[in-house]
Order: sequence, then C-alpha cells, then structure tokens
Amino acid sequence: MTIASALRFTALGLLIALSGCSVLSSQPPSTAYDFGPLAAAPSQPPAPLPKLRITQTDGPVWMDGSGIYYRLQYTQAQRLQAYSTQRWVDSPQHLFNDRLRDAVAARGPLSWSGDTTIPALKVDLLAFEQVFDSPTSSRGVVRARATVYHKGLIGQKTFVAEQPAPSADGQGGVKALSAGVDAVIAAILDWTATLPLDGTQASTAPPAPQRR
Repeated sequence: MTIASALRFTALGLLIALSGCSVLSSQPPSTAYDFGPLAAAPSQPPAPLPKLRITQTDGPVWMDGSGIYYRLQYTQAQRLQAYSTQRWVDSPQHLFNDRLRDAVAARGPLSWSGDTTIPALKVDLLAFEQVFDSPTSSRGVVRARATVYHKGLIGQKTFVAEQPAPSADGQGGVKALSAGVDAVIAAILDWTATLPLDGTQASTAPPAPQRR
C-alpha cells in the first residue's frame, strides 16, 4: 500500500467514525423516573394496621416494561402509546409494590410475603396511564383492585385516583401518576384497616385472583 493510499484509508475511517458519532449524538437522551420521596406524614395519624404481608403486585402484560404510557382521549381513545425518551426506572408493578410495602410498614408491622399465618394484601393494577383530554390538558389515571385474604377471602375492592398533570408532557404525567399512586395506596390501607383481619369472618372464596 502506498503512502497516499494509506492516508486515504485513514481519512475514510476517520470520516466513518465521525459520522457514527454524529448519528449517536443526534439521539435525544432518555430520562428515567420513579415515584419520588414519600410524602410527609399527615398531622392526623391514619388508623394503624395489624401485622400484614404484601404479595407481588400484578398488572397487564404491557406494564411489564418501563414505558410511560399516555392516551390521546380527544382523538385516539383506543390507542395506548409510550413516550420515546422518558421511562420508569422499573416496571409500574414493581414500583407500586415497593411503595405499598413502605406505606404498610409506616402504619404497622410488615411481614415477609411467604408468612401464611397472617392476612395478605394483593393489588392488581388495572390502569396506569396519562390521559390527554386535549392537547394542553391531561391527568394521571391509576386504577387498582385490592384483595385481602387469609384462609379465604376477607375483602376485595377497586380503587381509582385521577390527578391533574401540571404540564402536558411526560414529566407532568409522572407527577400526576405518582400522586395517584399515593392516593390509591392511602385509600386501600384505610379500607384494609376496617376489615376483620383476624380471619374469623373470612369467607370460603378462593384466596387471591390469578394473573391472566
């Protein structure tokens, strides 16, 4: 190879490398979110909970990933889309489960999930999305079914929280959904505290709903 050929080969390689860097740098960075820190304890303490265990939170298959989903209710109500450059640090079910465990532990003793001697609380996430009612207005919608069981079904109820988003984008959706999660969890635990958790009044229904 002549010196001229070597120089041309080197220049070509450098051009390809720079071109690749340009393509990579043109891609916007991805931003990851969680639910943020727990809210400060209320001035009026909520009703305490007896010893309780939490089983894994489940949800539909599309929640298994880390996408932040939104729905354009005003124009494409049947289409669920994910933001391309914004995501959760983990799946919504896992983030919800961790948040739920922290909330239970703040109100009473929390046992490990395999302790079948005490009542269990299981949550199924049914909806977890940012809904746009117009191009400039959106809300975070969280819907969850809570089941409490111990040697039979003790109680089951569905909870819904809708929180307005402070901005019509992914960051606003994250804030609205995080607030919705805290509202749903608080409502679930307030309801759980009213149930006969000693199991003496439990029915003979199947224990926990299975994921489909």
